[in-house]
Amino acid sequence: RIGKSMTTYLTLPLVAFAAVAAKSFATFESELSKIEGLVGIAGDKVAEMGEKALVMASKFGKSGKEAAEALFFITSAGLRGKDAMEVLEASLKASVIGLGDTKTVADLATSAMNAYGIKALSAAQATDIMTAAVREGKLDATTLAGSMGRVLPIAAAMGVKFNEVGAAFAAMSRTGTKADEAATQLRGILSSLLSPAAEAEKTLKELGLSSDGLRKNIADKGLLNTLELLTQKFEGNSEKAGLVFGNVRALSGVLDLMGKNVGETRNIFSKMNNTLGDTDKAFEVTAKTAGFRFNVALKSLQNSFIEIGKVISEILLPIVEKVGLFLKNLSEKFSRLSPVTKKTIVVITALVASIGPLLVVLGFLSTTIIPALISGFGVLLGPIG
Repeated sequence: RIGKSMTTYLTLPLVAFAAVAAKSFATFESELSKIEGLVGIAGDKVAEMGEKALVMASKFGKSGKEAAEALFFITSAGLRGKDAMEVLEASLKASVIGLGDTKTVADLATSAMNAYGIKALSAAQATDIMTAAVREGKLDATTLAGSMGRVLPIAAAMGVKFNEVGAAFAAMSRTGTKADEAATQLRGILSSLLSPAAEAEKTLKELGLSSDGLRKNIADKGLLNTLELLTQKFEGNSEKAGLVFGNVRALSGVLDLMGKNVGETRNIFSKMNNTLGDTDKAFEVTAKTAGFRFNVALKSLQNSFIEIGKVISEILLPIVEKVGLFLKNLSEKFSRLSPVTKKTIVVITALVASIGPLLVVLGFLSTTIIPALISGFGVLLGPIG
């Protein structure tokens, strides 16, 4: 009974725990191996980053796997060491407040940093701008990160600051424009000014403007100032506006930003000029919730399985490898035997397997039932004797 209880309440739970721990570590290690194999970072460096990522993940109530996935995107973007870990921390924090899963946030943050330069835009600044854009607009946070990335190359090339990109997205969303459509419209606006058609250049000249001058104005005075300048020159002439922004979606974007809602657009662009600490402020609010504290406790427990699984794997792996090698050698030796010998071994093994339980039963009878019967007969025959 003691053995059965120990098996049920101790051995089986320990085996299950070890299996979960080993699987958790294997999954985490698999994600880290991508960084070593595909990105080309040395194994010892990856292991060090993995340990730090696991600590960060527990701190923000995220799984080690999610942190490792984000770390792959970050290192793939060329970031290393302290820079990479700063991006991971900012991305985890932004994910907690609702900007999407960590790897999506990290993907946009690194794209923005690469587009504008790490010295010009830090990870914290990038996530602050994303947070402010969601706050000021009616954007779906989970789709914002994926949509903004489409605009960054041309925006950075034309001198449009990242906070202006965020402001444009937020302002467009106020009239119901979704993040993906806002990306299309803003790309259209910038493309029209970067490479205008001959008819567009002619129209600009008639207005006393040029595409070169507008691009310079964007870099010097900003996107909003440039759009306001164009709106003043158009003086409500939609035909001329259509000639400059030949793309229908680009024109829709201009009308969206500079239409009747222009006052709100100016207000949003103004607020987006100062986004410092917005992510931290939002995180402070989230960190006080019971849901966040529960996630931290739960993920800390799950992530501890990864650390335990690492130890278990280090102990069990050599044993499993030896057993596997033994069985492999045994199989190879068996395969080299003659067909007759193989058949003989199989038959003997089957006989042993079938006789074994019978021997157990006979042993049980010989040590319990038979002595009891003999003792009983002795009691009965004693008086007669």
